[in-house]
Amino acid sequence: MRTNVLFLRAAVGAMALLCTTVSPSSPETQSQIQGGREQRIELVIEDRTFFLAKGGPIEVGTPIEIVVENRDKVRHGFTSPMLIGLLVFGEDDQIVTYGKGVEGFYVNPGKTLVIRFIAERPGSFSFHCDLHERMRGELYVLEIPTV
Repeated sequence: MRTNVLFLRAAVGAMALLCTTVSPSSPETQSQIQGGREQRIELVIEDRTFFLAKGGPIEVGTPIEIVVENRDKVRHGFTSPMLIGLLVFGEDDQIVTYGKGVEGFYVNPGKTLVIRFIAERPGSFSFHCDLHERMRGELYVLEIPTV
């Protein structure tokens, strides 16, 4: 038996998070992404750096919700090639985006962005601010055998 584990590395460390591999095109998955039970990962952008503010285990089969709070006085991006093939739901106080082919989002100063998706395969997936090239982080989705 294998369990999928998601690791998030931002500027201040790593956090292990369980996730699942689910077909993103199923009606059940679309419903989960839009408003089902979700586990949260909270990132804060401050001084042009991504910081992990909150993380924890994600139950197998539970969608991932990444909350990105921009505390800087400039606009930042959250972009990842991992998001392109997935059904992604993103929202802030001005926009709502849902669908496949979404590569990333922008977060205005003082605003918060919420991104929801279900990781469907293991691997290492980078994310970055496409406006400030030194702002980077990485998601790790690993298959780990269980006893």
